[in-house]
Amino acid sequence: MAADNNLSPQAVDDIIQMEKARIPSSVNVIVQLDPYQYSADPQARRYKITHNTAPFIASPVVEFLGDIDSGDYRSLADFVNWGVSKYPANRYALVIWSHGTGWTRDDDTSRYICPDNTSLSNISIAGGEFKSAFQLFPRKMDILLIDACHMQTIEVITEVYQFNDYIVASENTVPVEGFPYKEILELWNHYTSPQNLAVNMAIKYYNSYLPGGSQNPEGATRRITSSVAKTSQLPHFLNLLEQFVINWKYTANSQVVIDAREAVYSFNIPQSDIDLKEFFVTLHELTDNTLLQADIEEIIIALDNLFIVQESQNLPLNTGTATIWFPVYIEYLQGSASLYSNLDFALTGWLNYIESYFSTE
Repeated sequence: MAADNNLSPQAVDDIIQMEKARIPSSVNVIVQLDPYQYSADPQARRYKITHNTAPFIASPVVEFLGDIDSGDYRSLADFVNWGVSKYPANRYALVIWSHGTGWTRDDDTSRYICPDNTSLSNISIAGGEFKSAFQLFPRKMDILLIDACHMQTIEVITEVYQFNDYIVASENTVPVEGFPYKEILELWNHYTSPQNLAVNMAIKYYNSYLPGGSQNPEGATRRITSSVAKTSQLPHFLNLLEQFVINWKYTANSQVVIDAREAVYSFNIPQSDIDLKEFFVTLHELTDNTLLQADIEEIIIALDNLFIVQESQNLPLNTGTATIWFPVYIEYLQGSASLYSNLDFALTGWLNYIESYFSTE
């Protein structure tokens, strides 16, 4: 929990919620909390979650860390390495909890997760720091849950898919209440497989924000998305997308592609992310090119195999998989293209497709 920022109170609330869960004795829940520097007690610490119903954190502290930099990818790696060493297990689920911006923001330096206000640092995505943390882990994670805004992007997934079997996250903003941790932890009482667990994590999150849900008892209108990426399916999708760019880059500035981009919902700031499935379904509907339609149909099948959960509410049909960068203004392309090219996902040639979209030739 990288909470050395304005989310610090919510971190405490979520730990208290975890403590309310009843879980099997064979499951260890370990939390590393780095609170805001101006909290009553800003020391970072590690808790072993125990069941209680106190209105405050009552779980024992298993290690005091003092002042740490949660915006340093090595802090994340240290926590995982320590946890795997101290609590050996057959399976591991890792939750990364903080602010996140996915890939797209309004300048080319602020694509990150886990901002630390004391050190004024964060973990960069395109700078390779997020991936570097996972490269230092002693083993692959069975499940990665990212409780931060805009992190279910195809660019982020491609950076770390090799280190996680399933990735649970949202392509949209995550409300400050976050994931419903009592409900999620109690899923271990009915554990059958990592896939089943990941699927139900995403569904619990989605359902908790429906009107009357545990995170939305007042019935407010929320724009919520959740998905689960089955990472073994990613290489096939990437190969199809790379071939799509090769085959159809020359049509990227055609009116049908322009119409498809304008028709789909834009996520994040400055509205330069779009949902993968919504874009390809829309392009399929608008074009009368049967060869293009056939290639898109293969991509849609691959997306459905990759995203084994696709949920969205109060958003357009076919949203809820993951976003992909597709800016609508050339200024955003020009300002971020060089950074985007650092991403592993750039090997698909998608940047070439976007550049062709803005071409006047």
